[in-house]
Amino acid sequence: MPGAAPPGGEFAIGNDEQYRPVQAVGDQRVPVSGPEGTGLLACHASRPLGSPYRGPVVVVVHGALRDSDRYLASARHAARLAGSDALIVAPQFLADVDRADGALYWGVEGWKGGYPALEPAALSSFTAMDSLLGQLAPLAEAGRAPAVVVFGNSAGGQFVNRYAAVGRGPDLLAARGLRVRFVISNPSTYLYFDRERPVAVPDATHVNDWRYGFDGAPGYVDADPGGPGGPRRSLERYLGRDVTLVLGALDADGASLLLEVSPAAMAQGANRFDRGLRYDQHVRGLARAAGLPFRHRLVRLAGIGHTAGDVLAAAPTRQIIFGGP
Repeated sequence: MPGAAPPGGEFAIGNDEQYRPVQAVGDQRVPVSGPEGTGLLACHASRPLGSPYRGPVVVVVHGALRDSDRYLASARHAARLAGSDALIVAPQFLADVDRADGALYWGVEGWKGGYPALEPAALSSFTAMDSLLGQLAPLAEAGRAPAVVVFGNSAGGQFVNRYAAVGRGPDLLAARGLRVRFVISNPSTYLYFDRERPVAVPDATHVNDWRYGFDGAPGYVDADPGGPGGPRRSLERYLGRDVTLVLGALDADGASLLLEVSPAAMAQGANRFDRGLRYDQHVRGLARAAGLPFRHRLVRLAGIGHTAGDVLAAAPTRQIIFGGP
């Protein structure tokens, strides 16, 4: 049923830290509003968000540990290497163990897939990203930025992959002449657009459940195959957006920390690197079958594994996100 509780994580190796309060809560807040009510999204950022700014705008989405302060630090280091003065914003999708200052918080797994916040209003994490992009749009316009870049690694890569397919905010920015560039790095799983999977698993009962497919998607997602949206419309939207998939070639351990190993995950491949290559083939094949153009990029980072800081600092990633050397 749409809006149902998110599935719990089944990991090759778990990490109890994701169930503990974060060490640092973002000191900035972005107003979020929707039919469900209003709330505030916690953020870290390289500059005060309310101040005028003229330059590139980059959003970095944290991983399962919700450590947006560390992601901000890694992105700032990469920007320095690229000689960029980009405004970097690191939203923080707090969990119920992190409750702080009236900010929105989700379940530990729920924020990854656009599920409603638990408090203070049932706002989707995708609605929160819509609101963040809407606040950043005037800054990007003032700086004549070619695009607002949204980067996510690991669980953040999962979030960015789903949001690139179903998110509404990029269309609102497009109406203002602004592009959104999505950079998806090393996610554990992906959103598939049909029921076919590259790997047969003994129990395929739930392989198409949201976040892996569209069954039981939360209310934000128009998943009705007979309606104006659904998987086909989401595929068209996804193909039409500026998407780069970045894979660390060393992120190929089938027993990696926080690698999802549920049947729905294993149906996508053996490890993160394998799943990324197979997903690129999946989307490429659907585009070809539908007669739709495929302009997405696939970047393999030799000598790089799963760590977000290493991915961001790698020269190919820096070029895509920040430009420069």
